[in-house]
Amino acid sequence: MKFEELLDRYKNGIASEEEKRIVEEELEKYEAIEEYLSNMIDFELDLSETLEKEKFKDESIKIKKNVNSRLRKVVFTSVSIMIALIIGIFFIISPLIDMLYYNPKKVTVGEVEHDINFDLKAITELNYPGYTLSSLVDVDRRGFGQYDISYFRTNLFTEETSYINSKIKRNNNISNHTSWTNDRSFNFRTIQIPEWFDEEDSINQKNRVMNHVNQLSPVSYTSSWLTFENDLNMEELHQLELKYPDINFVWVGIRIASPGERVVNLLGFATRSTKLTRDIPNYEKYPAFDYLEWLVNPTDFDHEASRIEPRGYELHFRDLLKYAVDRKDAINVLEHRNRHEYYEKALNYIEEHGVKTYGVFAYAEAKDLIGLVENEAILTLELNQVMASKRYID
Repeated sequence: MKFEELLDRYKNGIASEEEKRIVEEELEKYEAIEEYLSNMIDFELDLSETLEKEKFKDESIKIKKNVNSRLRKVVFTSVSIMIALIIGIFFIISPLIDMLYYNPKKVTVGEVEHDINFDLKAITELNYPGYTLSSLVDVDRRGFGQYDISYFRTNLFTEETSYINSKIKRNNNISNHTSWTNDRSFNFRTIQIPEWFDEEDSINQKNRVMNHVNQLSPVSYTSSWLTFENDLNMEELHQLELKYPDINFVWVGIRIASPGERVVNLLGFATRSTKLTRDIPNYEKYPAFDYLEWLVNPTDFDHEASRIEPRGYELHFRDLLKYAVDRKDAINVLEHRNRHEYYEKALNYIEEHGVKTYGVFAYAEAKDLIGLVENEAILTLELNQVMASKRYID
């Protein structure tokens, strides 16, 4: 009998005991097989899911690596671009911009020192009686045509030293409250505004000042402005220096316009100046720019014609003016005004009329000042400062 017929008899309840046993054994066998197959299917499913997860994990790692690599490239490229921009701005563009404006850090005038040292020396000596630079100029480059400059200046009479600092920003000199303060507006008034004074005014003015000086102690130390009745050439000035060895003719005012013509900005030179460096401007172009240097190694000098000092004075003032004319951009920036034409006009005047002085700025004890005014052809006397005594008495 077939198992299918036995199974029908088993389901209908008509199977014998032997037939029931056979069917139940077969059913148990099939249940065991079914359980085994079920377990096998579950295992395969679990294995498939695990493999799928591993596959996704590998893909995820690959994607992450790819993304990180691209991010690194983007970041590296961005940083490289920024560094290139910074280098380009500060080391390429900034120097190019600096070339368009006055650069005080350049070394084109001398061999070692920054050009501004010679620029300020010329400006100071020509325009500021009784002052001298007492340090080299410190220049701090800020980029894009900007510089911080600082230096010391000294009042030769009081020996007071001031610290000066300012900013140069693309040809604009931005000074602070430590910039030049002086009394240029109150000296040599008969030269600056001659139409305000006649001969009687000059005599009365000199007498008023002399009355005051006569009341001072004989050893009172004075600084004063003196003008001569007639202009002196440099030989005559030197003879006056030799005649009065105790009087220090600190600064010599030079005639740069016809007598009677108003001269708002006076020019002159210092008879002695502080030497801060062995470096000098182009010696072939400006041999007497440094007066002391020229005295050591004089050029353009006829030993038979005159003494060396007067010739040195002439050449020194001429070279200061020539330097100022040649340094047009520097002078205009540092002086806050267009001065090139003024210096050029002054140079042309002395080339035609020679180097002559209308007066001097002098330091003297009261007794020596009185002797000078009483015995020489002094037109005006203007008292500047007085100290109880000269310092450092020998």
